[in-house]
Amino acid sequence: MAKKTNSELFSSVLYIIIGALLMIFRLQTLDWAMTIAGIFFIISGVLDVVKKNYNGGAVSLIIGIAIMVLGWVATAIVLLVFGIMIAVKGVVALLDVFKKKHPNALDVVFPALTIAVGVMLAFGNGLEIVIVVTGVLLAIDGVLGLIASLKK
Repeated sequence: MAKKTNSELFSSVLYIIIGALLMIFRLQTLDWAMTIAGIFFIISGVLDVVKKNYNGGAVSLIIGIAIMVLGWVATAIVLLVFGIMIAVKGVVALLDVFKKKHPNALDVVFPALTIAVGVMLAFGNGLEIVIVVTGVLLAIDGVLGLIASLKK
């Protein structure tokens, strides 16, 4: 039972730390994550080449270098496409609302929020907001887990 409590305690503290890092450093944490992922793929590729797995090693090296060099470019493209798709979904939902005979305010709120989130992701700082919200949720989860593990 003590190992489970220690594991829960460690996980909770880790969630709090990661949540705090996401809230404090926001976009820098993505830089770090992309750099770590790129380094991981490069090391994996080098190890594969050393083991004479040239195909797998070459693929890992290419992925690692691409992440290191093109990480933010790829992220920006994905966010643009994803944001536009979300905004279009919101517009279609909003048009469906106005086809109703008696739409109410709540029927309009969710499509409008969907459009706003899509536009923020595509053209604004939506990613930073998502990172901060994720950090807050992780920190809260960590605090609640910490409290629960200390009560055992």
